[in-house]
Amino acid sequence: MKKLLFLPLVFFSCLCFAQDIPKLKLTPTGVEAIVVNVDTLKADYLYKKAINWVQESYKNPDKVLKAKIENEKIRIEGFATNAWWYKTLGMKMNYNMDYSIEVSFKDGKYRFEFIVGQFYTDGGQKFLANYSSFFKSSGEVKGVYSEAVPSLEETMNNLSLSFYNYINGVKSKKDSNW
Repeated sequence: MKKLLFLPLVFFSCLCFAQDIPKLKLTPTGVEAIVVNVDTLKADYLYKKAINWVQESYKNPDKVLKAKIENEKIRIEGFATNAWWYKTLGMKMNYNMDYSIEVSFKDGKYRFEFIVGQFYTDGGQKFLANYSSFFKSSGEVKGVYSEAVPSLEETMNNLSLSFYNYINGVKSKKDSNW
């Protein structure tokens, strides 16, 4: 009998944590910010968890945390290696990038804004194009960059998901296998 009561409880708890959060999308004018509902969490709690996420997620948290307005918002400036890629002449080319994240807090929700910065080659040289070069004037993705946009969106959404999981207390496999 206990097993029968336990199974619905496990199923229900999985549904609660399996919420699909909105995805960040790259457009010709930048990245559309997302608002994520976290119904029962207060702005002050979200702010404190965000500060802790920065402390645990970045090698030099004091250098990346550029602004913090208590219980309202934080701004991070980071660097992502292998942030996006595309194929040219049959070779996969990986690129790194600078980025900024601004997270604003209200009771029951937060706004996650991702700003794409400068791109770099693995050798550290600046890539002369920016994300708007990925698009035609019609707004469609150029064929040569058909893999660049989804790979860049994956990098952005992995950071967003990492933040979401952290504030909701979801442990990563790395945290639980020590």
